[in-house]
Amino acid sequence: MARVLAVTERRVEAPTRAAYLAEVAVRQDKAASDGAHFWVFEHAVESGRFIEFTEGSTDASVRAVAGPYATDGAPLALWREVQGG
Repeated sequence: MARVLAVTERRVEAPTRAAYLAEVAVRQDKAASDGAHFWVFEHAVESGRFIEFTEGSTDASVRAVAGPYATDGAPLALWREVQGG
C-alpha cells in the first residue's frame, strides 16, 4: 500500500519553544496510536526553525496528526509514495 507524507516548516520563537516541544510529544503519541509516524527536525544553524514530517497509510491518518492546514493557512499538501520501476 502506498504511503502518504506531509511536510511542514515552522518557526518557533524562544518564549514558546517549551510549549511547542510539549505539543510535539503529544502529536508523536497521536501518530503512533493512528499507525502513522511524526518526526521533527530543527535546523542545524537557525534555532527555532523546525521541519515536521508526518507519514501514514491514509490521508486521514496524516491529517489527524499534521492538521488540515499548512502554517501559511493553505490546505495541507499531501505527497503520495511512488512505487518506482
